Amino acid sequence: VATPVVSSSASGGNTMVYFFLCWIVLLILIVALVYVLVECRCRRNQKQQQLQSLPETHDVEVAEPVVAVESRSRKMNYHIGLTILFVGSLFGLVLSIFSIVTCEFAAINESVRLDVDQLSITIYNLGLWKVDVTSNSALSGCVSTDNLPFLDAPYAFAKASAIIAVMFGGIGPLILMCLLTKPGFVGIKVRYLLVCLYVLASLFQLTTLTLFGSMYCNSSLFEESENNCRSGIGSVASVSAALFWMLEVVAAACLPFSL
Repeated sequence: VATPVVSSSASGGNTMVYFFLCWIVLLILIVALVYVLVECRCRRNQKQQQLQSLPETHDVEVAEPVVAVESRSRKMNYHIGLTILFVGSLFGLVLSIFSIVTCEFAAINESVRLDVDQLSITIYNLGLWKVDVTSNSALSGCVSTDNLPFLDAPYAFAKASAIIAVMFGGIGPLILMCLLTKPGFVGIKVRYLLVCLYVLASLFQLTTLTLFGSMYCNSSLFEESENNCRSGIGSVASVSAALFWMLEVVAAACLPFSL
């Protein structure tokens, strides 16, 4: 039996400052990505115009300055592109992991009390793998979701999605480290691999929001409200991680990787 009681949960307001800084980094990465793409297009057009203006003999000495400038520009764009990918991937991974370890993925408006046999548990906040509870036993604070007497399909799916998102997103930095140490390692297959990894990471990261469809957030446990959950710092981190993964998809698909 579940009965609503007045919630006593409180979230740290300072956490939003860190999210704000992460969003600023995301904005900077987007601006850098747009700059590289525009610069590459302008450089390509400029190169074509310079080559067309060369004498028909195509003197090597005349063409060398054009090739040298193109080579320097290509190297700069290569390193900027890898920096965008690496920084975005790390931020996405950190935010994704944070969404797993926090107890405040979803804040419950009215705390839910579950009475099972001799155990009475009051739930204040829901996390993907941890929950904030008190009980009539030693069980209290931020504890594992294994202590919940009920775990329905939406909740279990959200937990699994979070782990899968971290796995797919975590492979990306390993590949990028190979690119940093071996620039010639880049190829079409590597580009497609990165795109697929980050697409899957972003999709599974967003499916963690299915936790809001669990019985702890809907009317299956109480009658006064159809939606008893609101966004917590964990869900904000999860959506932010998905945004970084989406940025990685665009960057991996469009940025120049050849030296």
